[in-house]
Amino acid sequence: MIILESTDLLGGTTALSGGQMWIPCSPAMVRAGFRDSADAAMAYLQRVTLGVSPAASLRSFVQNAPKFITYLEEELNIPVISIDRPDYHPDWAGAAIGRSVEPLPVPAQDLGVWKERTRTSPIRRPVTGPETRSGIDNTLVGEREASDVRTQGSGLVAGLVGAALRRGVELRIRARVRSVNRSAGHFVLATEDGEIEAQNVVLASGGFARSADLRRDFLPPVEIVPTAAPGSLGDSLGLGGALGGRLRGMSEAWWTAAASIAGETIDGVPLHRNVVRELAYPGSILVNADGVRFVNEASSYNDLGKSFFIFDAAGHRFPNHPAWLIFDANFRSTRTVAGIGPSAPAPRDFIEADDLSSLARKCGIHAAALHLTVAENNNSAQTGADRKFSRGANAHDRFNGDEAHHPNPCLGPITEPPFFAVPITVGANGTKGGLATDEFSRVLDQDGPIPGLFAVGESAAALMGPGYAGSGASLGPALTSAFTLVGKMASPAPESLHSHTGIVTWTERANQ
Repeated sequence: MIILESTDLLGGTTALSGGQMWIPCSPAMVRAGFRDSADAAMAYLQRVTLGVSPAASLRSFVQNAPKFITYLEEELNIPVISIDRPDYHPDWAGAAIGRSVEPLPVPAQDLGVWKERTRTSPIRRPVTGPETRSGIDNTLVGEREASDVRTQGSGLVAGLVGAALRRGVELRIRARVRSVNRSAGHFVLATEDGEIEAQNVVLASGGFARSADLRRDFLPPVEIVPTAAPGSLGDSLGLGGALGGRLRGMSEAWWTAAASIAGETIDGVPLHRNVVRELAYPGSILVNADGVRFVNEASSYNDLGKSFFIFDAAGHRFPNHPAWLIFDANFRSTRTVAGIGPSAPAPRDFIEADDLSSLARKCGIHAAALHLTVAENNNSAQTGADRKFSRGANAHDRFNGDEAHHPNPCLGPITEPPFFAVPITVGANGTKGGLATDEFSRVLDQDGPIPGLFAVGESAAALMGPGYAGSGASLGPALTSAFTLVGKMASPAPESLHSHTGIVTWTERANQ
């Protein structure tokens, strides 16, 4: 088996992510005492996906996802834990707690020379998701950094690279595939270093979030910034399309609110940050240029991101783009915003003013409306009820809020000058559109599966369709589909593939 990576580093957007995987009925759920069933998961997914995803693919995922976790833990030696968090729509039929799982810390020392060739996140310290909530001794974090112990997405990628090396998989970086052709029953992959023949090809090069041309061609016509890895250029679309593969769901992405700090880069291109918990914490609101709130700020980031695409027919505009995160001095002194901690100097992207009218003038926000919106927020913070958008009314909202704050963990006053505004735009953690596949990840043309050609992760159209089930609902199905296709291809065991399968690239993404 050969893995061809187009960039300098293995891991792609997965390595930048929180590394959680949404897996119904997993062994980790059972160990943690959470209850689930395949029927409940199917009912929930059918609503999440709005009927877009084929029923056979949904059933395959629900049946094989727990088996994938067993394989991950027992065969690849990557143990995981179930996270005590609700699905993104906790009040829907079939929703559950604990479906999101995350790898335990992974030492990277055993990777040898590949340790430096495996991507890590430039903005995440080696702390697990649960540790970010419960707290962790800084001494332990320092020890992990000194010994290169990795967590979250970086840890998952390190574990997978280690497993590949132990199994004799050949890894190549800086090996972008320029074309794939079919010749005499085999595929011929053209790279800058020459040609490779393969009986089977798995396209796994991520989505197209980093391609300005493809974003313009397929996504809504507003400014969309990529939070995905630099290699997410949509290579698989061209490679699979040239072999007859058809596309599906190209207008959808894994949406998020995003902020950009001037000068921050990753691999020489701009770095954009997800904005999630600072939207749910008490004491902040999201407003548009009209000075009004337009969404439940604590809702799932994918659902929140869709609110940027609301279209005003009379004004022929997208009124919620751009937007601003509004907060006060108390929030600034206690919360991290766009990766900037309370003790760090505020970057110039943080607009500051001594009063709301001055803040509105600096941002181009309607001042009188902003005053009214802040007053409404302050009243809601006192009563504990957001009558406009029900912020903080369900378990998912409260999970991202401040459980120590009452009466509503997601609502707090904005009263203490100076006041701040941070420009917020819609970001793409990755893209959902890709090659149409069946339940075995076989790429489909107009007549059916293309023999020997497979696509997984963001190279394939997302199982979730326009929805988002819970934390890790991108990475869980992506890895499960890879596991399932190996089971379909291999006879009698996955190891039989090692001598004749070409894997085009490996830059698959996960949950933010």
